[in-house]
Amino acid sequence: MRRALFIYDSPEKNADLYYATRFRAPDAFIFFMVGRKKYAVLNDLEIDRARREARVDRILSINPYVKRAESKKRVPGQADVVHEILSERGVDALVVPRDAPYGLIAAMRKKGYKVEVGPHPFFPERLKKSAEERGFILRSQRALFAAMRMARDTLAASKIRNGRLVHRGSALTSDRLRTMINVFLLERGYLAADTIVSCGSHAVDPHDIGSGPLKARSSIIVDIFPRSLSTWYYGDATRTFCRGRAPEGLKKLYAAVKGAQSMAIGMVKAGANGRRIHEAIHERFKSKGFPTRVRKGRNEGFFHGTGHSIGLEVHEEPARITYRDYRLRKGNVLSVEPGLYYPGVGGVRIEDLVYVKGSGCDVLGNFPKQLEIL
Repeated sequence: MRRALFIYDSPEKNADLYYATRFRAPDAFIFFMVGRKKYAVLNDLEIDRARREARVDRILSINPYVKRAESKKRVPGQADVVHEILSERGVDALVVPRDAPYGLIAAMRKKGYKVEVGPHPFFPERLKKSAEERGFILRSQRALFAAMRMARDTLAASKIRNGRLVHRGSALTSDRLRTMINVFLLERGYLAADTIVSCGSHAVDPHDIGSGPLKARSSIIVDIFPRSLSTWYYGDATRTFCRGRAPEGLKKLYAAVKGAQSMAIGMVKAGANGRRIHEAIHERFKSKGFPTRVRKGRNEGFFHGTGHSIGLEVHEEPARITYRDYRLRKGNVLSVEPGLYYPGVGGVRIEDLVYVKGSGCDVLGNFPKQLEIL
């Protein structure tokens, strides 16, 4: 039995395929790997560009395989063409991603191929970021923090009128500031989608992107996770601001979150269990008088994970700092983002990315952690 790793997808949708080939294309193409040799099978539209750009051992034109399949069947299906390609190399067993197209896989099984589902990520080495990948993520973080600085400066330049923020003569809303952030990043080669600028009651729901006027003396969560248009690697960071004097309750929330994040970053190192870090944050919050519970039908306290892996996807698996057991590995890049959310008080989240080392970690990029903008 000769086994091949097999992907049929578009690299714009499939991070594993882009990781394997470093080739961008909007349409799906065939990739397979026999031993350590990588193949990509493309049509005439993409083949010349692939020969210049794709990091594979051999580029194949799909045309002769289509003709061969047509000689055996008047209207060949996709599986007929794939069979011509693989049988030429003696392949009779496939390892596919968990989201492989079911119709194609079922047809290949009918042809006698043994098909099994591979790990996730399909290339486990994605979990350990190379020096090049670390650099890509750091560049994304630096661009992100430039956008964060612009957002903070915009809040600082705003005027307070009737408890709301006004910037250059008109209301400063979540949507307006979010657009400013996204345009700022796009002009610098980064695509930001679903940027969070949430204030007041919106800020107590961690993934509420926010809407409506931004208010003074209230928490404003700004969570930005842009993707580089040149490297395709993400950045991710969050800061919480308050324009004007913050209420005492919000100050206490912020101090608790800032301290918890510092503690968590200090616990990150290769071999550490993400679950223990996550549980330690819960215990710290509880000891500070910030329990996690359901009250009046909604969650309050700290009710999301402490961190997730990031790279070619904004949330990569299985590296996590949460209730799931996961031993951190050297080369992991993860977020550390504790938060507290209480209706009537506000929401606070502080997030940075860390690169895991044998004894500790490096924080990627730097931006001040200061609540009040006076």
